[in-house]
Amino acid sequence: MVEDRLLTALERRRQEARILRILRDPVGVFRENPLRLGYISGAIGGCLMFLAYLYSWEFVAPTDAYILAALVAAMPPTAYLYVVQKRERKADDEFPGLLRDLAQAKRAGLTLIDAFSLTAEGNYGVLTDGLRTLVCHLTWGVSFEDALRMFARRYPTRIIKRSVAIIIEGYQVGGDVGEILKVAADDVMELRTLEKERISDMSVYVIICYTIFFVFLGVLLVLYHSFIPMMVEAAARVEEVGIYSMFTATGQVERMKMLFFHCGIIQGVCTGLVAGKMGEGKVVAGLKHATILALATFIFFALLKIIPPMTAPL
Repeated sequence: MVEDRLLTALERRRQEARILRILRDPVGVFRENPLRLGYISGAIGGCLMFLAYLYSWEFVAPTDAYILAALVAAMPPTAYLYVVQKRERKADDEFPGLLRDLAQAKRAGLTLIDAFSLTAEGNYGVLTDGLRTLVCHLTWGVSFEDALRMFARRYPTRIIKRSVAIIIEGYQVGGDVGEILKVAADDVMELRTLEKERISDMSVYVIICYTIFFVFLGVLLVLYHSFIPMMVEAAARVEEVGIYSMFTATGQVERMKMLFFHCGIIQGVCTGLVAGKMGEGKVVAGLKHATILALATFIFFALLKIIPPMTAPL
């Protein structure tokens, strides 16, 4: 009976600890298993598409409700990727200072555990909790290599994984840990400098991608609100003399407007993915740009439907 109570109390404490961990880091739940976010997004998108089919929703063009449902479903992964990328950038910015302080502490004559314990008293942003956990692992008898690998799994950025691999390899061959940490810190500083220069240089091309997209929307604006009404009016006058024109059929005009809408969505998604690849070196990083531009297209055509068309006399 007493054992059952102890087990119940232990399980309750585990649940409370898990809830506190989720409240402190909600994204960490999805970081442990990204498929959870995929299930949630898929369920949201599926429900919205079912409702769109059931109630025949239509906002600015035929089938646009399905596109809007897909965009809404893409928002949780987009937000998650943005938060993860922001966290990785902060981790990469703090990592060189962490290595430099560790190297100084080790070269001052402290033991490995004492050097990490002393450094863990400082503030290194998002790396602080991971560093203190690493110190606990070393104190509990976990090997230095395994503790570093667990640290790298917690912050799986390219720079941190590369530096951890260098430190572990140098430690295994019997090198001086202080010198190894100093070399790793210098290497990370150089990599971060090059990365910031690349992002600064490529940000111009991201702006160019956005400019090209909005120029494309401007062309669609002219076609949608000036060219089509003018052609419909001209076709109506031509039809008076017995010549058929496709612009006199309302269905054809609406189909053309739907084609413009789909072209805008496709252009926005493709331009966003290209902007992500050029700006941050990853196609998946362009998901946020693609979502923003696709939503901008949706809002743009919604406004076009409200604004009365312009006509010009022949």
